[in-house]
Amino acid sequence: MSSTISSPLASIYAKFEQQWQNSSYPKLDYDEQWLSPCILSSPQQQQVDWHPVVRKIAADFSGIETALELTLHPSIKSFYGDYYASSLVVNFQNNRIELVQPWNEQDFELLLENMIGHLLMQRRLKQPPTVFIATTDDEMQIVSIDNNSGEVLLEQLGKGVERVLASTLDEFLEQLSLAD
Repeated sequence: MSSTISSPLASIYAKFEQQWQNSSYPKLDYDEQWLSPCILSSPQQQQVDWHPVVRKIAADFSGIETALELTLHPSIKSFYGDYYASSLVVNFQNNRIELVQPWNEQDFELLLENMIGHLLMQRRLKQPPTVFIATTDDEMQIVSIDNNSGEVLLEQLGKGVERVLASTLDEFLEQLSLAD
């Protein structure tokens, strides 16, 4: 695992894991064509329990970096490259957001395609490069990481940055709690 963000991401997942053990793990609809190492249980009423799993080998971003002639910020690589997990609904400053994570290697490849599309759109609009890490209740807003500074931002799709949410991904992650 990389050292930039793995510790805080590991800390937040450990905190959530402890909460899940005291109540119940999150559930997902089971799809036998969309398996993941995150699955904890056999399907019960077409649902499975899941939890985040550390990848055995950190994800490789060299293809996207070469294609876009861009070096991704280390926190982006660690956020997406160290774990498999489902999207996770959390609270950030009393706002519901959903962290995006790759469920399996196929999902990681789809994520890379979406990242490329997002970064190319920003180039076309002459906006600084950011990479999304979470969705919000407003489908036109996302939480993203500024590729140059590493700041976590609230971004309006197509319009750019609305405001800085945290100066680092570490700081942002430390403020998250599980949504009810």
